Amino acid sequence: MKRRTIVSWGLSVLFLLFCFHTVAYAGQYKVKNGENLSLISKRTGVSVAVIKEANHLTGNTLKPGQILNITQKNSASPVLAKSKSHPAASTYKVKKGDTLITIARKTGISAKQIAALNHVTSRNLRAGRNLILSKPKPVVSSTTVSEEGEDLLEEEEDAASSDLSGGIACEEKATEELLGKWGSADERKLLIKVSTGFLGAPYRFGGATVKGIDCSAFVRKMYEFFDITLPRTAHEQSFVGVRVDRNELVEGDLVFFRTKKPIGHVGIYIGNNEFVHASYRAKSVRIDSLDQPYFQKRFQRAVRVKGLDDNGGT
Repeated sequence: MKRRTIVSWGLSVLFLLFCFHTVAYAGQYKVKNGENLSLISKRTGVSVAVIKEANHLTGNTLKPGQILNITQKNSASPVLAKSKSHPAASTYKVKKGDTLITIARKTGISAKQIAALNHVTSRNLRAGRNLILSKPKPVVSSTTVSEEGEDLLEEEEDAASSDLSGGIACEEKATEELLGKWGSADERKLLIKVSTGFLGAPYRFGGATVKGIDCSAFVRKMYEFFDITLPRTAHEQSFVGVRVDRNELVEGDLVFFRTKKPIGHVGIYIGNNEFVHASYRAKSVRIDSLDQPYFQKRFQRAVRVKGLDDNGGT
C-alpha cells in the first residue's frame, strides 16, 4: 500500500512537471528504456535527422541512459540574444520598484558590481537616483566561455541569489544532521526521475521560476517536491545535512564546486559519477560528469540531506 502511495504521488509530481517542461528543448536528453529516435523526436519537437546530425549517429540504435544533445538547428539561445541587446550606458536612473537584480537584467551589469560601484543595496535604493555603471561585459558564446569567465559568472549568480533571499547569512558550520528520511529507495529514485525530467529547462541568472532557474534554485525546487526546504544559495546549502566522501555518494546527494568563491555551484548526484544541474555554460539544466576536468578540480564537498536510516546511511 505504501509503495502504491509513493508511486501515485510520484506520477502526480511528474504530471505537474510536464507543464514546466513544455518549453522547447535546447539541451540534453537522457534516453529511457524502450525509447527510439522517433519517439524522442515527438517528445522534443526536434526532427530525427537533426538529432542524428547533432549526435553524429549513423544508425538508429540507442542505449538506455545515453545522453543526447537536443537542439533545434540554427536556433539561438534566448539568454544570449538578450545579452546582446543590453544598451551601453554609463549611468542608470532608478525607477520605482527597481532592485539590484532587475537593474542588472536591464543593463547587463552584475548586481554585485552595481552595488560595489554605488555602495548601495536593494533595500536602500531610491527612485530617481542615478547609478554609475561600468561598460557592459563583452558578449561571449555560450559554448566558448572560458573557465575564468564562468567562475566570475557563477560567483555573480550566488551573489544574486543572496540578494533574493534577503542576504541571510548561514553559520559556517555543518549541522551534521539529516533533514528527513526517504520512505524507500524507490522514493529516492523518483527524485532523480523528477530532476532529470527538467533536462533542457532554461537557465536564468538569479532565476527561480519556470521562465528560468539557476543552480541553487533548481536544487531547492527539486527537494521541495519531497518535503525538504533548503536555503536559497549554494553556499548556504553546503552547510546543511551530513557531509559524505566523494566515494560514498549515492543518488540524491548534493555536490558542490569552487568558483571564485569557495562554494559557488551545486548539483544533484544521479549515480554513475554524474550529476544534474542548472548550467550557465549550457544555458539550461543538463547532466555532467564529476570526472570532467573542469568539475574534477573544482569539487569541494558533498552532503546528504535525506537518508534511509537514522545514521545518515544510504
